[in-house]
Amino acid sequence: MDEGIIDKIERLKVKADLFLKNDIKVFIKTISDNYYFCDILLVGEIYLMLYNFAGKRKGEKDRLVWTDIVEIKEYEERE
Repeated sequence: MDEGIIDKIERLKVKADLFLKNDIKVFIKTISDNYYFCDILLVGEIYLMLYNFAGKRKGEKDRLVWTDIVEIKEYEERE
């Protein structure tokens, strides 16, 4: 696997782990342009488990493989 991809995945894991430990809601975008507004449940070696609190998947749990994740950032509520 490309060295740049491995570094990016490691950074995403660290970021996700910080959000999990600090109970921070997140926004995730995948390579297929799917969006997740969620709480992180588990930061695994191969995938990320999450619970969706908004959007089309509200109330559902999902498992995303790290290589499919493009972006993870803190969810910002709009007023």
